[in-house]
Amino acid sequence: MFSTRLLYILAVVVAGTVGSLLVMQLWGSRPLVWTTPATASMQTKSGWNTLSGKLPVLVGHRGEKAFMPEHSRASYWQAALEGADYIEPDLALTRDGHLVVNHNEWLGDNTNVADIPSLSHLRTNKTWLDNGRSISVTNEWFIKDMTLAQVKQLRIQQDPKFAWRPQHFNDMFSVLTFEEYLQIVRNLTVDIGRPFGVIPELKSPKFYNDGRSYPRYFEDRAILTLSHYEWADVSVEVNRSAHADLKLQPLRALPVGMELGPSAWQSFDLDTAEYLSAHTRNVPVVALVETLPWVFTPGGLDKLSKFAAIISPWKDFFVAGAENVLRSFNVTWDSEEIKSLGGFISPREFAAEAHHRNVSISPYTFYDSHQPMAYLCQQDTSLGTFCPTDKQAEFFYFFSLGVDYMFVENIVEARLLREKYANQVVA
Repeated sequence: MFSTRLLYILAVVVAGTVGSLLVMQLWGSRPLVWTTPATASMQTKSGWNTLSGKLPVLVGHRGEKAFMPEHSRASYWQAALEGADYIEPDLALTRDGHLVVNHNEWLGDNTNVADIPSLSHLRTNKTWLDNGRSISVTNEWFIKDMTLAQVKQLRIQQDPKFAWRPQHFNDMFSVLTFEEYLQIVRNLTVDIGRPFGVIPELKSPKFYNDGRSYPRYFEDRAILTLSHYEWADVSVEVNRSAHADLKLQPLRALPVGMELGPSAWQSFDLDTAEYLSAHTRNVPVVALVETLPWVFTPGGLDKLSKFAAIISPWKDFFVAGAENVLRSFNVTWDSEEIKSLGGFISPREFAAEAHHRNVSISPYTFYDSHQPMAYLCQQDTSLGTFCPTDKQAEFFYFFSLGVDYMFVENIVEARLLREKYANQVVA
């Protein structure tokens, strides 16, 4: 019988081999050049069109979900081995107050929860407001209804809708806590010998704060945990007394001369984003935006720039433009309000306008080549003046705009395209 550790190592090695074979198919046997944000200025002759002048930062979206079940231990290891600059977790909150890592508020899509009879009574329906939009989910198991012990019974699976992703790593890995994620990234820093950024997203804060002792319970719990692991300095005191039950493991000191990578917060909830910005001195905030029309105006950028160091819109805002994308989401707006804020910024100018306000840009999500790119222009060619036809065209277009960060899947592919652009265009 294989041990869990041996199975894990085998999984990582096999997935690494899959990635390497893909690279060899696409790019031949040319060796990888390990380029990180810290050394980017040494890798190019004339610089990039980013706010820093360095190459764009690649964020491993939910780890490396192109090969491994998302947010699993192996997904994070795979992202590190493939050279991600940041490794992303999504945060949720259990009934008994534990921060765990999962993208959705529910667990049916990506775990084996349906196969565990003792948890069947927790299947239910919920409706909540998320940034003014009503979300309704039926016949699901929700993290906020489960204890950590119940969540730990589950095993992570690839979403079956994406059949091209390897399915043979299903049921090997448990759902992680936020603390376990931070421990993994600290250990990766030591084991691989380079820093990795952490960029937690707080999912649906109002949903998770509902029923708690005060309305910033979720945010403060995350702040205290990130601070304990030395990725955040608390600048405005939080409600520590409400978190006396938060028991975190003692830190293992890093080797002399080794430093942690950078950190950043993310949230679609702009109230939460502003709160996180005010309470952590050294952690920039990523304002995730998708359905708020005012954001895509000069006045909107002025407002966001007061607390957000990075703005992260859905990538099609840079191709089809704000009006077309918002209509596709069935979002309406007050034309007079938008006019008073300076009107919608054109897709090709949005990054430059953000840079003018000393704000970075991080579009999401750049999928693995097996997955459709999901641009509106692929259904209607009249939407936008440019429509990417392949992965290279997509990446080169965004590089030319000067985007600073990119949420990517298949990190090897993204890194090679970044290197190719640097060699062909920047250098």
